[in-house]
Amino acid sequence: MDNSHLIWIFAIGFPLFFVAMWLLVTRILSWVGWSKYLPAFAWDRPIPADARRFSWATMVIGRFPGGVSYRNAINVWIDQRGIYLRPPVFFRLFHPPLHIGWDQIAAIEPRKTLWVKAWSLAFRRDVPILTFGGSAGEAIFDHWQARHGGRPA
Repeated sequence: MDNSHLIWIFAIGFPLFFVAMWLLVTRILSWVGWSKYLPAFAWDRPIPADARRFSWATMVIGRFPGGVSYRNAINVWIDQRGIYLRPPVFFRLFHPPLHIGWDQIAAIEPRKTLWVKAWSLAFRRDVPILTFGGSAGEAIFDHWQARHGGRPA
């Protein structure tokens, strides 16, 4: 086999391998984490236009370590009805939109690890906790506290 055959095999094989791995990893992430929320929080309507958007936010499903991390890979919208979650287009396959109503959140607990501030959401249903970092987490916490008069529900 000469070198030109190897170049063609690599030129065709690598993109196919990359796409296959991307699909596999995306499917595993949705199966291990995202799918646990679908029965309770699946959303089949457009996200409201008046909702405040936080692009490329960070979210962890479950407890760390061992949780599924969407570090800078989740879009979050917040409005009076609740929180809407949907990954950016690159990660959207196997991840239908979610809507979490404010009444479904049992508690929000601020956390700090070294210099990273985060907020963990516990639910009234039997689903894993969600932890949000950055401005999205802070906005979720502020909105939830405003709805509950600054007190836990």
